[in-house]
Amino acid sequence: MDNDIKKETRHYKSKKNSDIVNFPVLFRQNALSIGKNPEIVEAPISSYRILFKVLNNISYDQFQEKKQPSQLELFEKDFLTEHNTYSRFTMNIKDIDKNRDYEGIKKGLEFLENLDKGWHTSKNREGKKIKSYGGVISNPSVSKGKITFLMSSHWISQLLKIPNYNQAYIKIPWKLKKGKHVLFYLWLLEVDSTRINYKKFQEAYGYNYKNAQDTARYALRNLKDNLDRYSNVSFNYSTQGDLIYIKKYYTKDVELDLDKKTVNKQQITQKLHYWKNRHKLNTEDISILKSIINLDGHAFHLFKNAYKIFIENCRSDKEKATEYTGKRFIKLFQDVIKEAYKDSPWSGINENGYPIITEEPVQK
Repeated sequence: MDNDIKKETRHYKSKKNSDIVNFPVLFRQNALSIGKNPEIVEAPISSYRILFKVLNNISYDQFQEKKQPSQLELFEKDFLTEHNTYSRFTMNIKDIDKNRDYEGIKKGLEFLENLDKGWHTSKNREGKKIKSYGGVISNPSVSKGKITFLMSSHWISQLLKIPNYNQAYIKIPWKLKKGKHVLFYLWLLEVDSTRINYKKFQEAYGYNYKNAQDTARYALRNLKDNLDRYSNVSFNYSTQGDLIYIKKYYTKDVELDLDKKTVNKQQITQKLHYWKNRHKLNTEDISILKSIINLDGHAFHLFKNAYKIFIENCRSDKEKATEYTGKRFIKLFQDVIKEAYKDSPWSGINENGYPIITEEPVQK
């Protein structure tokens, strides 16, 4: 096959930034895996800015194949019928770097061009193998005010098809100064609580401190502070011997100019994660609460009021709120929701219209 014969099927140009991009887990674990590609820790910050812009510009075409089979059919028609099929991307230099740092952007393009470079094979639903050559991007070029490059069917597939993804703030690569910090952020999106040997952490991220305490103090403290200010997730850390313990949490107020819908969504995510950890709720419990909130715009406000009543009741009875966990908490919370609903303006419209989060409400 001739590496130079390329078929271009789609052309993505710069569009207005959204607050959030859907970052595919598969792509992060393949292209941006330290285990598979150790050199990724040396990626320039401009490489991540380019990738985040790619995700922003293709957002309307991202899909989940089980829910959107027609999108999958269209994708395979465009990308998985002929070898060496690519998409073209065109971006404004100022969208990557407001200071128009051409050299920095060239380094970012060169890194992505060489990342995991080689022949890659994808397979369509009919079992036909489609081959394409290149790194994460191919044929980059820089002209006055613009950059352009190609992305093969192998990589565009991992960005467009998102069976599993995490929502990332698009401004992260512009607020964090180092590429390895963005890499840590993307990893943090995928974990909850974990621990890691500081020596392995240093080997992975290229640090060289004498113990776990110094590693946490000098490598993690400043990063945590920046994530607290600019990110949808941050973390607490502690050390014990050679181990560093990481516990993720969702932030509430950040120093970003975000759309009101984004802020509301983040507040919901943060509160649900807080209740999940504090009361040891399972995924099903959180899914029920989240579904109700998505269906009823007033439910989140009601849940917050109910939780305040719950805390007040615990204090009055000299009980610890954290003693109520799992189904015990859910059942009690249902009763408090019913109590809070009676004092809400919605009870005058429908006396029994309170949300049902469990079929087994019990009294305290």
